Amino acid sequence: MSTSLRRRMTQDLQLAGLSDSTQDAYLRAVRGLADHFQSPPDHLSEHQVRDDLLHLKTTAGSCRARADG
Repeated sequence: MSTSLRRRMTQDLQLAGLSDSTQDAYLRAVRGLADHFQSPPDHLSEHQVRDDLLHLKTTAGSCRARADG
């Protein structure tokens, strides 16, 4: 994830009042998604994100598996 995109996401998570550990988990999840598709997260389509979440939900039982990974 580019530095500016990561900084913006971190700021948005802070504004949402999320804890540091939750922010870290969200950032790891986005990094994992980008790594999986070998594409920057801001270039992923809604369809790609939805399909990946559905895959995680049906194979791991929960989307939490990506965030904790």
